[in-house]
Amino acid sequence: MPSSISRPASSDRAWLLALLWSGLMAGPLAWAALLEVNYVLSYVSCELRTKWMLHASTAVALVLVALGAAAAWRGWTAVSADEAGPQDVRVARARNMAIGGLALCAWFALVIVATEIPVMVLRPCTP
Repeated sequence: MPSSISRPASSDRAWLLALLWSGLMAGPLAWAALLEVNYVLSYVSCELRTKWMLHASTAVALVLVALGAAAAWRGWTAVSADEAGPQDVRVARARNMAIGGLALCAWFALVIVATEIPVMVLRPCTP
């Protein structure tokens, strides 16, 4: 019998759903934010003749993607520990979201590293 201070099952599902969605959206949002931040910082980098800010923004984007992958993995382990049968549609959907989140995070980590290549090769301000 659950006590009056235990968390209701709906908050567990909301927590799991938040983990799964953050795993799915972390990669694309981090990459889009990186493009915008690098666009703004390219002018600053040109003025200061340094590229450390562009490298730092890439590192922050990779950390955000890693956090999204960790959230997707945590969602996967929470779903795998669920006692529902394999025919449960909610469990199948959650597992697919977790796998998709991990795949998207891996893909966008690669895209972010590819976005870093021109920053490493080119000069900050080319006439």
